Formats: sequence, C-alpha cells, structure tokens
Amino acid sequence: MAERRPLIARRLRPGHWVAVDVFVAVALAAGFSVPAVLVPESAGVSPHAAVPVIALACLPLAGRRRRPVPVCALVLVAAVFAPFAGWEEAFVPLAVALHAVALLEARRTAVAALVAALAVTAAGAAIDAPSWTGAASACGFAWLVLGLAWTVGLAVREQRAYATEAVARSAQAAATAERLRMARDVHDVVAHSMSLISMRAGIANHVAATHPEEAGEALSIIEETSRKAQADLRRLLGLLRDASGDRDGPPYTLDSLRELVAAIPAGDVRVELDVEPGLTLGDEAALVVYRLVQESLTNVLRHAGPARCRVAVGTRAERELVVEVVDDGRGGAPREGGHGLAGLEERVTLYGGTFSAGPEPAGGFAVRASLLLTRGRGEDAR
Repeated sequence: MAERRPLIARRLRPGHWVAVDVFVAVALAAGFSVPAVLVPESAGVSPHAAVPVIALACLPLAGRRRRPVPVCALVLVAAVFAPFAGWEEAFVPLAVALHAVALLEARRTAVAALVAALAVTAAGAAIDAPSWTGAASACGFAWLVLGLAWTVGLAVREQRAYATEAVARSAQAAATAERLRMARDVHDVVAHSMSLISMRAGIANHVAATHPEEAGEALSIIEETSRKAQADLRRLLGLLRDASGDRDGPPYTLDSLRELVAAIPAGDVRVELDVEPGLTLGDEAALVVYRLVQESLTNVLRHAGPARCRVAVGTRAERELVVEVVDDGRGGAPREGGHGLAGLEERVTLYGGTFSAGPEPAGGFAVRASLLLTRGRGEDAR
C-alpha cells in the first residue's frame, strides 16, 4: 500500500504563521472598510469614521500569536468605539483575538478576556440597536460567535497539552520497560553464570591436590560457562547500541533445560527434570520457561545448600502450561532487596501468567508459574 502523505507535507514555521496572520488582518480590515465607506451618511455619522476603528480592530491581529493579550486589549478598545462609529461587526475581529488568548494564555487570563469581550459586546449592542429586542438579538448572535471562538481555542490548547503529556508518559513508560527488561536479562545471565563458576571453582580448589581429574573437569565447566556468559553479555551490550538487534539471541527449547540441569554441580544439588513427553513450545514461551528454571536453580545453588530439586514442566487443562521448581533445602522467605524473583514475576506477568514463590510447609522452597498457551504466543504441538 502506498504511503499517504499529509496535505501539508512540511510543518509551517513560525514565520509562515505570521504571514498568514498578516494576510488575515489585512483581509478583514479591507473587507470591513470598503462596505463602511460605501454606506451613505446616517444619523450624523460619517462613513469614514468607521475606517480608523476598523483598522484598530483588525490590523493588530497580525501579531495575535506573539502578543495575544495586548492584541485583544486593542481590539476591545476598538469595539468600545465601534457603536459610535456606526460599525456593527466589531465582534468578528474580537472573536479572532479571543481565540488566540484562549489558545495561548492561561485559563484565568482567557476567562477574564472572555468576560470583558462579552461585556463590551453587550454594551455596544445596547447602544447601537433601536430597541431592546434588536439589542438582544444582536447581542445573542455576537455572544455565540465569541463563545464558539473561545471554546475552540481553549479545547485545542488543552488537547495539545494532553497530547504532550501523553507522549512524555509513553516515552517514560517505554524507557522504564526497556530498563527493566535489560535488568532482567543481565541478572539472569550474570547471576546464574557466576553461581555456577563459584560452585565449580570451589570444587576445583577442594579436590585439586587429591583428584586432579575432577578439578580439570570443574575448570572445563567454568571455561564453558564463562564463554556463554561472555557471549550473552556481548549480545546485551550490543542491544544498548543497536535496538534493532536480536533481543533474545538464539531460541531456547526444552532441550536447553537439559543442558542447564546438566551444568549443575551434582555434589551440591541433585536436580530431577520432568518434562511432559511430546511437549513443544514456541520461542517466547520457551524463553520464559528457561529463565524461570534458570533463576530458580540459581537460587537453589545460592541459598538452599545441599538439596534435592525437582523441575517439572507440563500442561494442565490442555492450554495451561505449569512450571514448578521445588527443593527440600533450607527454604525460608525470599531475601529482601533481591531482583531475581521480581524479574521472574515480571516476565510471567508480561506473558499473561500467574507466579508464586515461597517456602513449603514441609520445608524447602517452591517456585510455581502458570502460563496460558494461546495461538500466536506459544502452544504445545502434540
């Protein structure tokens, strides 16, 4: 589909708007002056007496965007003398000036200008009209024009202010969401990798003298883990420079969970992985599950001590994916100030699921999440 261009492709600059206002001011002055001159003299009022009043009311409109209040004051002065000069349409340039005040000034100033305009118009109608009925009719029409111009100006001003605030709020929300996402990714990579490296380094140091082969195996795992962490960090840092890059790197699958579990030191935590046979997940759901299990196992390594841990991933009620990570370690309440569980809850909530984490009644700690598998996000393809 071809891109539709706006009617005015380039935004008008302030100088262009000044030119428009000058044209409008001159056009109004000429449009009101010519008929006033052609009207024959009546009631002792020369037709030429209206020309200076018309000029005073219309020509200042050229500067209504830069000095709305002084311009409105000049137009009000002209409207005061308009009835004595035999000019009945002074409310038209007054409406233009009033619109600028409502559009560009504070509401209190705009209300004061409106009250003054209505009062001057009513007085002029009472002086110029031959009867109270005619005065009421002329005043009602003039008030309608003034009220409409003022209301449109105020509405546009408030709409612009609301749009500006909405853009600012949207930008702030986007920046906050991106910051939290990056914080979750950095925490997931660094916390888990450093925990594994710390555990394996402790094992290597402990058995280096007596079992050098086990120390070598631990060092190999440390090397592999550090390389993966370095690659993930490089990808995350690349995203900070180029937002168009791949956000989540290579896609995670349920096989990634097996690699994750295999890297856990068996002497410290014995992990049992139970994945529902035939279950497959989309990339988005698989990433949430992987990060959920990764952070949960990190917490088990850091806080549970020697323990057994069961990781279960399966479906319930066909469209509900359930993930559980339960250990029988020291348990206890989550530590204050931690970011891991908060990040997991954010991930699960953003996906539209539910999350819970806390100590078990019989001891240990459990992390549970439920994700709704719907088409277009991730679903089992059994």
